[in-house]
Amino acid sequence: MMAEEQVTTITSEKKQRLLSIFERLLPLVDSLADKLRLFLILGILVTLWLVVWCHFLKHYSLSITVTLGIAAFFPTLILARFWWALEELKNLPDIAGQVVGDAKTELQESVQNIRAGKVPKVGFFSAGKSLWSVGAMASEARELVGSYISISTLVNPFMLVLGVISFVSVFLLFLLGIMLVFFV
Repeated sequence: MMAEEQVTTITSEKKQRLLSIFERLLPLVDSLADKLRLFLILGILVTLWLVVWCHFLKHYSLSITVTLGIAAFFPTLILARFWWALEELKNLPDIAGQVVGDAKTELQESVQNIRAGKVPKVGFFSAGKSLWSVGAMASEARELVGSYISISTLVNPFMLVLGVISFVSVFLLFLLGIMLVFFV
């Protein structure tokens, strides 16, 4: 939060634009956060499996095992940063309440609908594409709201590319882990 409260006046047009951005952003954020949490769990499990497989089953040296473990865990760390940023975005009704005022109740109802499952979820394969959509809408919201939302991870194109690469990497590591179980 900010050290000192800023008072901003938002015109009715900006207020409606901000509400429409938040209404499109909240279901996407919720669904993408769920997918990233799943991939975080998969990434941690695959990293642990690779370390066990390298060190205990194939008897590789400790330095090779640690290096492979760190390399396998790095994409999971990047996804953890995205997941954390998306979890912070779930506080949009409170942030909007500070900025917009009366929009707080509408956004809280939207969050309640999302948690009740009344909004369609993002598909598994479109989650990588959703990172770009969240980034575009978040940058537009940041433009309107200013410094109230710290969403630099979701707006930075370099981090978005790293996020998509990490998403794919964890999935490929998962497939590699399955192959190691059955074929090697």
